[in-house]
Amino acid sequence: MNRQPNITTATKEAFVSAFFQLAQEKNIHQITIHEITDLAGYNRTTFYRYFEDVYALIEYAEDCFFQSTRKTLEEDSEGHAMNRHFFETFIHCIQESRARISILMSEQNLSHFIRRMQENLTEDIRSQVADTPKKEFITNMFFSGVFSAVAAHLQNTELLSEEDLLDIIQKLFTDWYWPQMEGTKELISPAVPAGF
Repeated sequence: MNRQPNITTATKEAFVSAFFQLAQEKNIHQITIHEITDLAGYNRTTFYRYFEDVYALIEYAEDCFFQSTRKTLEEDSEGHAMNRHFFETFIHCIQESRARISILMSEQNLSHFIRRMQENLTEDIRSQVADTPKKEFITNMFFSGVFSAVAAHLQNTELLSEEDLLDIIQKLFTDWYWPQMEGTKELISPAVPAGF
């Protein structure tokens, strides 16, 4: 009875691994359930026991990354501040999952990934800032820009060093994003979002 969660996790991982293997050679939106089940060695009925469709599998893979990153940030962030160490830890999490994240942040899925990442990262920030009409616009600009830059960096690390990327992200956050959020100018080192 205690083996069931392990079996469930292993079966899901078999489908996810098959998906990422296929995604190395074709557009993720053209991958079929039939291709995934054939490669994973399971039938369609088993696939549907865990996932509604390929998009649900993609969201599951994203959620696994979000949960793993949240755990690392909570364990490793100094004083739960969004300082340079926070951003270094975050980039390190992306680098550790580079093969899968490169696919999740590919051109075909980037806007979806950014939206879900933004929802995860900003859940707790929303409770710390005043609710103003410009807040959502500023947040969208910041996260779209940052994660588009991170995606470009993943595709070609020669474009910009990781150190320079971290400098840009941190400066954007501390010098532009956070001060622009009305009601937050007094916060020098905002907390790591609990929602992420």
